[in-house]
Amino acid sequence: MSIKNILIIVFLVLSISIAGIAQTDSTNKKNYTFVNISYSNGSVLPTNEFVVGENQFGTPMKNYQSASVKIGWQNPGYTNWQKVHNAPYYGIGFFVGDLYNPQEVGYPMAAYGFLGIPIKRWKKVELYSEFQFGVAFNWTHYDSITNPNNIAIGGGLTVFLDIGVVATYEVSKNIDLGVGISFTHFSNGGFERPNRGFNVYSPSVSLKYHIGGRADVRNIEKPPKNLEKSNDLYFMIGYADYQINEYEFDSNYYALGGLGIYYSWQHSNAFRSGPGIDFNYDFGLTANENGTPGTQGWDNVIIGLIYTPELIIDRLSLVGGIGIYAKHYKYGNFAQTYQRLGARYLITENISAGINVRAINFMLAEYLEFNVGYKIRWVK
Repeated sequence: MSIKNILIIVFLVLSISIAGIAQTDSTNKKNYTFVNISYSNGSVLPTNEFVVGENQFGTPMKNYQSASVKIGWQNPGYTNWQKVHNAPYYGIGFFVGDLYNPQEVGYPMAAYGFLGIPIKRWKKVELYSEFQFGVAFNWTHYDSITNPNNIAIGGGLTVFLDIGVVATYEVSKNIDLGVGISFTHFSNGGFERPNRGFNVYSPSVSLKYHIGGRADVRNIEKPPKNLEKSNDLYFMIGYADYQINEYEFDSNYYALGGLGIYYSWQHSNAFRSGPGIDFNYDFGLTANENGTPGTQGWDNVIIGLIYTPELIIDRLSLVGGIGIYAKHYKYGNFAQTYQRLGARYLITENISAGINVRAINFMLAEYLEFNVGYKIRWVK
């Protein structure tokens, strides 16, 4: 399966998950719809040589701008998970970006799902954290002949990941004005090299129009005190597929797969966390310098120790993690930390499917991981 098809599936699964969350509301209760347009103007972080100045212009890529349109839904808390999160909003969006180098980068576009969780509400002002995840396309990507400097984007599709905060001011019954700031990451998780990615932070301004009025989110019922809480033991089988060579055309793809075991304590109705251990076999870890397969054996085994926080949103969970490689042929033992950020959806009571971006140094994506999990639950 090509990266294009895989990333399209990622977006479709995410959209279906969001639609599924929306459908947990009773059909006889209104979901209030809104349309949001926004503009961002920010800076590109100097995380690779191409951005720093090794491009056809010979100057650093510093500036970034984007425009987006979103359609979303909000209600005054019809379900328990909405009461737990104090009436969040959610929906789908479309984005167009500009990194001020169309010759080598193009004008990336993205389709994504989003979720906004309130931090604080005042009389007319609301402060939200917002998470966006989807697929970016329309890149002018690396080509060894026509575009050899672009080591940031190696293929036509990437993941679009955005985390930020936004404050809105109620101007009228239907209109809000907003300001915010966010961090955005583009990469394909090493599916196609080069893949140094782009990392951007940007302030934004927005205009939100509530179609048919707005939900009364200031008089939300508290969730029941007897909501089920549990401690969980997860067993997760993970898989990734990637290339190694950063600067040359490469037809070699390597697989990484293994088992993760994680224990999770539920601290509240919305949050859980716990320790875990990752066992992976990386077929490309011992590859030769030219990217061809090398000798396989114990050196290909990776062991990581990780702590994983998790935000619970009905059947969907936003999952993070910070760990250290206890055994790694390339990085050494207990010498390199790694990070994980992604989402997991509970398909049945015990079986889940998810996707994560695994990175090092909080900036450089290593893999785009897919996982299937099974949990054993102890109800408190």
